[in-house]
Amino acid sequence: MNLYIVRHGQTEANVKRLIQGHKDFPLTELGISQSISTGKLLKGTSFDKIFCSDLNRTRATLQHIGYASASYEKRLRERDFGPWSGKPWSEYIEASEEVNSGIFKHNLPGVECNEDLRTRLEDFLNDLLFAYEKGSKSILVVSHKGPIRALVCLLLDHSTLTHNVQSTDVPIVYNSVSHFRLKICDNLVQNCQVVKLFDCSHLE
Repeated sequence: MNLYIVRHGQTEANVKRLIQGHKDFPLTELGISQSISTGKLLKGTSFDKIFCSDLNRTRATLQHIGYASASYEKRLRERDFGPWSGKPWSEYIEASEEVNSGIFKHNLPGVECNEDLRTRLEDFLNDLLFAYEKGSKSILVVSHKGPIRALVCLLLDHSTLTHNVQSTDVPIVYNSVSHFRLKICDNLVQNCQVVKLFDCSHLE
């Protein structure tokens, strides 16, 4: 299986440094133009199946990439930030560090924790492996920073890559593209070849 993972385009909330979570904000002009550039990069790839978060910013990204429809997945949504959605990141980080002795964690009341985020993405990945185990399929996933990081960490458990993406500062740029070649047996990843990881060279 060839699995392509794309982050949504830049939104107005990204520019203002506001938390989005399940709250939606429109793409900026840059977000639209970079999504179009991503479409040019992927134009030569024929996808057997496309999965997209059901939030509007990912739907808009997919449209500007050049695809009119997909299977829209709630499990591909961004982390649920609950009451913090729409509020400044600076306030959220300050509140988190205040209750965690100066350490930033996603464990404030009403916020989806890392474990729950990973569980729903693992559930999505397992369903994907079960459905597309046989044959050489090309799959496109359009999602958000948090879910993408969780998915990539799950995939890298089966790769020979030496660094741990979850514990590094590797940026997941808007409209960045990751590409993995997966060998699947008995609905499990036997091998994961990393072709591209958070690549944004097509945006330059």
